[in-house]
Amino acid sequence: MIDPERFGHVARIDSTSSELMRRPFGDRPAPPCALLADAQDGGRGRNGRRWVTAPERSIALSVAVERAADGASLLGLPLAVGVAVAGALAAHGASPRLKWPNDLLVPRADGLAKAGGLLVEVRQQGALQRIVVGCGLNLEPAGAPDDAALGQPAGAFFPDGGAPPRVALARALADAVAAAVLAFPIDGLAASLARWRALDALADAPVELLGPDGARTEGIARGVDADGALRVERADGRLERVIAGEVSVRRRA
Repeated sequence: MIDPERFGHVARIDSTSSELMRRPFGDRPAPPCALLADAQDGGRGRNGRRWVTAPERSIALSVAVERAADGASLLGLPLAVGVAVAGALAAHGASPRLKWPNDLLVPRADGLAKAGGLLVEVRQQGALQRIVVGCGLNLEPAGAPDDAALGQPAGAFFPDGGAPPRVALARALADAVAAAVLAFPIDGLAASLARWRALDALADAPVELLGPDGARTEGIARGVDADGALRVERADGRLERVIAGEVSVRRRA
């Protein structure tokens, strides 16, 4: 999917996503490209959080896909990308689960732990649109932060070691992400929805919603709708539709 000449690999950078976002546009959509870094000084997660990776034990990868801007909604794209990444990891022996909207979890003795996250960003210039997907993935325990540093249980996709060759895995992930982004304007979320629901780590679990104003409310996660919005059942039985970017979700014990 991604031409080998358009797969970059650097020892260190501020942020793979920032680098792909700031590259100049051409006259027409460029073919998909990817950038893998051994270390990042300014890796970014959702809501401006810092994402730290450890060389040789984790993956800091970003993929850029350009297309003609047509005003189509990209709501649900993070979920489609999550399914693609989970599939690529599972093909290499990992057991990922998905937590709305863009976290990847793994089983741990005491429950589920975060082993990765995705960040989807969009830049538009004139008639061109660039979608950049950043992937931060902890492959082995030595590359994962501890629970206190992450602020939640932390894990790795290959907890017993034996992760596949890092660059080869990154190439497979990049191809899967690019294919998902290219297919989304045509297929939307429908092609990925059943798989996402099968991997949903929050299904029917009590959750706490953290609003942008700091307000905390509780409910039961009832999966996602056809657009990828989270459905949360309130205490009075109402189903609230939550759009990505409006709240953060934390599973309660």
